[in-house]
Amino acid sequence: MKTGLVLEGGALRGLFTAGALDYLLDQNVTFDYIAGVSAGAGNMMNFISGQRGRTKHIISPEKKDAYYGLSQLIKTGSYLNLRKMVFEFSYNQYPYDFEAHRRTTIEHEIVVVNCHTAKAEYIDGFGEDEHTLTAVMASCSVPLLSVPVEMDGSDYMDGSLVDSIPYQHAFDKGCDKVVVIMTKTGDETPTDYNKYKWLIRAAYGKQYPKFADALLNRADVYQVQKQEMERLAEQGKLFILRPHMPCISKFETREDMREAFYQHGFDRMQEEYKTLCAFLEREVIE
Repeated sequence: MKTGLVLEGGALRGLFTAGALDYLLDQNVTFDYIAGVSAGAGNMMNFISGQRGRTKHIISPEKKDAYYGLSQLIKTGSYLNLRKMVFEFSYNQYPYDFEAHRRTTIEHEIVVVNCHTAKAEYIDGFGEDEHTLTAVMASCSVPLLSVPVEMDGSDYMDGSLVDSIPYQHAFDKGCDKVVVIMTKTGDETPTDYNKYKWLIRAAYGKQYPKFADALLNRADVYQVQKQEMERLAEQGKLFILRPHMPCISKFETREDMREAFYQHGFDRMQEEYKTLCAFLEREVIE
C-alpha cells in the first residue's frame, strides 16, 4: 500500500503542522509520498530531513531574524522577505541538512502555481539544492505581500491559490491512502480575494490575467475541495487532522500564541496517533 501525506499552507499557522510532524518524527512514522504547499512545503522539507523543531524556529524565529513586517517592507520592498527565510536561514541561522534530504527515499513534491497559466505545478524535490529552495520560496510567495518568483523561465507564486489541499494529486501519484494535515478548523475558509478585487486586478490583471481570475475564484474552489475531502474520509481513503482550537493569525505577533498553536499540533497528533496507525494499517509503537 502506498501512503501519502499532504500538508496545507497558512503562513504562521504552519506551526500547527510543525507540532504534528515533530510528534510523527518522534514515532518514526514515514510515508511513501509527500506534497507540501506554501508553509506546508517548508514543513515537508524539515520532516524529510528529520530536523525536529527546525520548522518551529523558521516560522517563528527570534526577533533579530524576523523575515516579515514593516521593517522588511522598508528594507526590501516586500512585506515578506522569502529569500531570507528560505535561503539565508538554510545556509546560516538555521542550517538545513541537505545531506539527509539527498538520502531520503520519500517521493516528494512542492506545489506552486504558474502565474502565466494559473495552473498548479508539482516540483520534484529531488532536484538541485538551489532549485528545490527556489520552489519552496515560490510556494510561499503570498499575493500582494511578496513578488512572483522566477524559476525555469516562468513566474510562480503560492501553490495553495489553485490547489490548496493537493490530496487528489497524491491519489494521482498512486497513493492508496492519504493523510491530510490542515491548518484551519473545519469552519474556516481561506482568504477571499474578492475583498481585494481592485487590488488584484491592478497588481496582476495586465501581466497575469488568468492568475488574477484564479485568485478571485480561490474561495469557491477551496469549498469544493473540502466537501470532497469529507466524502473521501468517510470512505476510509483520507485521514484528516485539523486544529480544535481557534487558529492564530497568519502573521501572529504574540509569541505565546505561536507556541500554543505549535503545541496544539503536537498534542492533536498524539491524541490521534493510534487512529492514524489503524488507518495506515501499521503497528502502534508506544
